[in-house]
Amino acid sequence: MAQLASASPRRQTLSVLSVLAVLVVSAFVFAAAFARAPTTPTPRAVWTIPIDTQITAATVQLVESRLARAADEQPLAVVFEIDTPGGAVIAAEQISTAILNAPVPTIAVANQALSAGALIAMSAEQLAVLPGGTIGAATAINGITGETASEKINSVWRGQFRAVAEARGRNVRVAEGMVSERIEIPGLSTSKELVTLTAAQAVEYNIADLQADSLRDALAQLGYGDVSVETLEPTPWERFAGVLTNPLLAAALLAVGVIGVTIEVFTPGFGIPGGVGIVSLLLFFAGSFAASPPGLLDVALIVGGVVLIALELFVIPGFGVAGVLGFALLAWGVARIFQGNTLTMLSYTTLFGAALLGLALWLLPNSRLLRPLTLSARLSSAPKEETLIAPQSPHDLLGQKGTALTDLRPAGTVQVGDLRVDVVTEGGYVASGSAVEVVRVEGNRVTVRAQDTV
Repeated sequence: MAQLASASPRRQTLSVLSVLAVLVVSAFVFAAAFARAPTTPTPRAVWTIPIDTQITAATVQLVESRLARAADEQPLAVVFEIDTPGGAVIAAEQISTAILNAPVPTIAVANQALSAGALIAMSAEQLAVLPGGTIGAATAINGITGETASEKINSVWRGQFRAVAEARGRNVRVAEGMVSERIEIPGLSTSKELVTLTAAQAVEYNIADLQADSLRDALAQLGYGDVSVETLEPTPWERFAGVLTNPLLAAALLAVGVIGVTIEVFTPGFGIPGGVGIVSLLLFFAGSFAASPPGLLDVALIVGGVVLIALELFVIPGFGVAGVLGFALLAWGVARIFQGNTLTMLSYTTLFGAALLGLALWLLPNSRLLRPLTLSARLSSAPKEETLIAPQSPHDLLGQKGTALTDLRPAGTVQVGDLRVDVVTEGGYVASGSAVEVVRVEGNRVTVRAQDTV
C-alpha cells in the first residue's frame, strides 16, 4: 500500500503534464492552421515564390495557392526561385501542371534544380540558371529502398520531362537524358550516366534561356529591371507543414500515435503513452491537412482502423476479421490522404510500428506500470503421483467444485477432491484460494469458473 500511495502522486503529475502537452500542441496546431498569409503584395509587381525545400504535397499547396492569388491580382510575372534536391514525383508533376497552366507569365531562377526540381524549373516560360547552379539528375528513386525505380515508373517520368520540354520549346533529348542514363548525349554524357548541366551547359543545350548573376540580373535581362519585386514567403504554418509531410516523419508520427493511444486505452488513468500518442496523431493530421485537407471520411477511416486493431490485439483472442478490417481501414485512410506517397507511407509506418511494438513488449513487462500484472513466481512442482495429467474419466469432473491452488492466469492448478488438476479459466483471472467449479471438459482440457462468494 505504501508503494501504491507513493506512486499515485507521481502518476497524477505525469497525467497532468501529458494533458498540458496535448493542449499546448493542439493550440499551436490550430493557431498555425488559421494563420493568415503575409500582407497582400502589390499587383503590378513581380512576385517571387521560393522553392527551397524538398518537394512534398505541402509544396504543391504553396504553389497552387500563390498562383490562385496571381489569377485574381494579376502581377506582372511570378518568379520561382528554385534551390532543391528534389522530392516526390507526384508532387512535382502537380506543380509542373500548375505552372504550365498559370494565368500570368512565369519565370524560374534556378540555383540547384535537381530531380523533381528540374521538371519544375523547365515548366516555367523562361528559365535562368545562376552561377554555380546545376539542373538535371532526375531519375526516379524508390522511396523505400533508395534504389532506382522500375523502368515502368521511369518511363512515365521520362515522358513527363519530354512533354514539358516540348511545351516550352526546350531540348527534348537532353531533358530525357536527365531521367534515363541510357540516353547518350555526345559531348555531354555517356550511356552510363545521367545528364546534369551547369549554367553554361543548360544555355548551350537549350534547356535554360539565359545565365544570370542574380535574381535582379535575370529580371533585367527579361525586361523587368525597373519593376518592384515582392517575395511571397511561406508562412510559418506552411514551412511547418512542409516538415510534417515528409513521408518518413509522417509515418513515424502515425506509428507512435497508434501505439501510444492503444497502450493508454488499456491501462488505467492517463499518462505518458496517451499524451505522446495524441500529440503524434495531432501532428500527423496537421501535416496531412496542410498537404491535402482530409475530410470526415478520412478521419473516420483512420480512427476506425486504430480501434479495430486495438480490439484485435487486446480484447478478441487470436487474429481474425477485426484485425484485418482494421489494417484495411487504416491503409485506405492513409491512401486517401497521402495519395502518391501511399506505398512509402504504409511501408515506413509498418517498419516503425513493428520496431516500436517490439520495444514496448520488451520494456513494458518490467515496468512499474505492468509489473503487478506479470506472473513472476514459478509454479511449485507437486509430487509426481499427486498430479493429474489426464483423469481416467475426464467427464467425471464436470460440475465438481474445487479450490484454486495457484493463481489462474488463465492456466493453473486446482484441487478437486483428492486430485490436483491442471485447468484453464474462461478467460478471466482467478486468484489462488478462490472457489471454482468445473464447467466444461474437452478431451484433456478442463475449464473452470470462479464461484460467486457471499
